[in-house]
Amino acid sequence: MPRLQMKTFLKILFAPVLWLFNACSPLGNPVDEKKSDSHYYNSKKTDIHYVPMGNWFELGNSPMNADIESFEVLSRFLSKDKNRGYYTQHPIAEGTLDLGTFNAKEGVYMASIGFDKNHVYLFERTYEKDQVVHPRIVKGADPKTYVAKDFNWAKDHQNHYYRHQQIEVDYHTFQNLNESFSKDQDSVYYQYLSSFKTIKADVTSFKVLDERYYAVDASHVFFNHYTGNETNTELRTLPIPTGEKVTLLNEAYLQIGPRIYYGATPIEIDAESHEIVGTYYIKDKNNVYYQDRLVADADAASFGPLDDYRIGDKNGAFRGAERYQK
Repeated sequence: MPRLQMKTFLKILFAPVLWLFNACSPLGNPVDEKKSDSHYYNSKKTDIHYVPMGNWFELGNSPMNADIESFEVLSRFLSKDKNRGYYTQHPIAEGTLDLGTFNAKEGVYMASIGFDKNHVYLFERTYEKDQVVHPRIVKGADPKTYVAKDFNWAKDHQNHYYRHQQIEVDYHTFQNLNESFSKDQDSVYYQYLSSFKTIKADVTSFKVLDERYYAVDASHVFFNHYTGNETNTELRTLPIPTGEKVTLLNEAYLQIGPRIYYGATPIEIDAESHEIVGTYYIKDKNNVYYQDRLVADADAASFGPLDDYRIGDKNGAFRGAERYQK
C-alpha cells in the first residue's frame, strides 16, 4: 500500500479511538497555555486540575480545590489564588511566603523556583497525594535578580550559586569550565553533586580536557573519578613528568607521555600500537584490557566490534572481561 494511502487508512482507523478518548476527558481548557501545559479547568469549570503535560490518562488528574476567580498560573509547576500558593497540585504551607508578591520567572530552569519580595524559594517534587509543600529558601539570594541558567548554576547581581547554595568566589571572573571544575582569578574549584571546594592547582595554566571529568595544569592531571556509585566519586590527580604530553583518548583512557591510564591506574599497553575499542576496551598488538583488567583469553589481532553489535574476537563475544556465554 502506498505511504499516502497508509496514512489515510490509519487516520480513519484511529479516528473513533481519538474521538472516544477526547469525549471521555475530564478536562476543559488550559488555564493559561502560554505559561503551563499542566493546569486545566475541569469540564464544568468548577475547579482547577493539575495534569502533567495534559496527559490525564497516564500521568494523573489532581483536583486542586482552588479559588477559580482569583487563580493565577505562574509557571508549569507554580500557581496561586487569593488564599494560598501551589506547587503542582499541592498547597504551599500557610505563612511560608508573601502571597501578594509571590511569582515566577520565565525560563526552562526557572519553573520550580518561586519569588516574593523577601526570598527566593526552591520547590522539590513530592509524590504524596495530600502533602503540604515546604519550600527551601535560597539563603542570601536576591529575588529581583536571581536567575538559574541550568540545574546546577544560578546567580544574582552579586553572588554565584551552585545547586542553589551560595559559593564564595570572585563574582566577576568566576566561570564554570565543565561538570567537575570551575575557576576564578584566584582559585580553582572542584564540584560534584553537593560538593564544591577549592583545590590546589595553578590558575593560570588550568584548563579542562573534556565537558565532564578531566582537567590539567602545568604539572598535574585532575579528574573526577567514578568509583561505581553515582554518589561516590573522588578527585584524583596524576603528576605530569616534565616535557611530557597529555592526551585524553576517550572518557575512560588517558595518555601521559608513553604511559596509558584507566583512571589513576597505569595499564600495560603499548602506546604506539594502542587502539580504543568501544568505550571501556583498549588493545595493542599483544593484549586487550577491559577498563584496567587484562582480558586474558582475548585474541588481540581480531578483537573489535562484531556483526551483531557486540564486542569480541574471532572466537566469540565478551561481556566485561569475561567471554560471553549464550
